[in-house]
Amino acid sequence: MPDRLKAFASRKLNRLFRREAGYSGLNSRQVFEKIYRDDAWGPAHTDNREYFSGGGSHDPAIVDTYVTAVQEFIRVLGKKPDVVDLGCGDFNVGAQLVEFSSSYLACDLVAGLIDENRTLYRQANLSFRVLDMVKNELPGGDVALVRQVLQHLPNDDIIRFVSKLRGTFQHLLVTEHLPSGDDFPANVDKPIGPSIRLHSGSGVVLTRPPFNLAPKRERILCEVEQFGGVIRTHAYELE
Repeated sequence: MPDRLKAFASRKLNRLFRREAGYSGLNSRQVFEKIYRDDAWGPAHTDNREYFSGGGSHDPAIVDTYVTAVQEFIRVLGKKPDVVDLGCGDFNVGAQLVEFSSSYLACDLVAGLIDENRTLYRQANLSFRVLDMVKNELPGGDVALVRQVLQHLPNDDIIRFVSKLRGTFQHLLVTEHLPSGDDFPANVDKPIGPSIRLHSGSGVVLTRPPFNLAPKRERILCEVEQFGGVIRTHAYELE
């Protein structure tokens, strides 16, 4: 990377670290509880909701593209899969996929958020669980959905998550907000918090170091240009 780009990235990263300083000393659960409590991703848009997972979970241009692509992915599988949604957030997206699954387990580490989801969303094949995808054992399934979650985590947490994937799922669909193009420095580390690596000109790419995910096959499932980058979903077939 040219020196001027390195300097620019360094300045952006320093600003990112300053923003995340308010979350220093908190564990993962406390960080995300504070994010929701402080409306760091925006306030809830309806009176019956306390929790809001941000525009990326509600903008129709983003959500509709994703839902359509995942529905088609499931159709090609030829059967309704057991789906595990890791970091389900306020469930505005997942709610549109439940009917296409045999079972749908929606997980998040914020207990109040899960309680609210349980009250609002009820289907026979749907269940919710309080779960930390980094620290807890992952529930097995056919398809795991991880949608704009890893971008908020430090590299060490992502490494721990990736280490648990082998033999747990057949397919992993990962959505991340990335810089446009493919020549960006991937996986620049960051502290846990509401910001994402896009702010420092980087993004999470699981197949690059230090994560080195080695899927049997991978492809881009869908992408949407947004906020100076691209929200891209990769479909990985796992060993």
